[in-house]
Amino acid sequence: MKKMFLILRRDYEEMRSTAAFRIMIIVAAFITIAASVGISVALRLQSWYGVQETVSLLDMIIGLVLYFLPFIILMIFVWAFASIQITKEKANGNIECLMATPIEPETLWVGKCIAVFAPAFLITVIASFIAVSVINLAAIQPGWGVFILPSAALVSGLIVNPLLFFAILGFIVLFSLASNPDIAAAPSLLIGFGLMIGMPVGLMTGTIDISSWSFTLWYTFGTALAWLIVLGLTRMLTRQNIVLSSKGS
Repeated sequence: MKKMFLILRRDYEEMRSTAAFRIMIIVAAFITIAASVGISVALRLQSWYGVQETVSLLDMIIGLVLYFLPFIILMIFVWAFASIQITKEKANGNIECLMATPIEPETLWVGKCIAVFAPAFLITVIASFIAVSVINLAAIQPGWGVFILPSAALVSGLIVNPLLFFAILGFIVLFSLASNPDIAAAPSLLIGFGLMIGMPVGLMTGTIDISSWSFTLWYTFGTALAWLIVLGLTRMLTRQNIVLSSKGS
């Protein structure tokens, strides 16, 4: 545990010191403010503003915020930081030095994953809390007199979404350590873009209801499947594979 914490702290400090990390913070803040203000203003301008019969529509709107805001923030963090540090460490020989110590490959993998995931998840929770609170207090509460927080969307957005992207992050870091970092993100790009395209299409056709428990269950099933694949691939995490990949073999 102590070794994992040392890896986590070192990677996090290096990531936090980069300009890319500060840019990601700004991007996350911009997305949060844009969603909060934009949706609040748009709701107040609707002709059906305050009509009690439209409360069910508010569930869908808040559900979209709770799903897509964490999705976007987690996605940009994972794609930005999952493999770049490993690429540098392979180039300067640090990975080979680490593999010459008693640190186990699995410990290295978990530490590097948490170093990226922990700040991304914290920012996701803060951004979601701000957006949902602002929309409710600025638009929904004055118009309908209620506070909308669909429980199924909350679970999908702030529990299942992070678990899915943690699995994607785990795959990228694993593949970057044991193989080629340059192509490690390719499968995750397919999943990310597939969800970005598939979700809006499903919403427009009515086949997906983000605020429903049925969607949460199916999404959880897909996330569990992703974790099974990642855990099955951990057999690639051997000292030999990591050292050989560092040498370009």
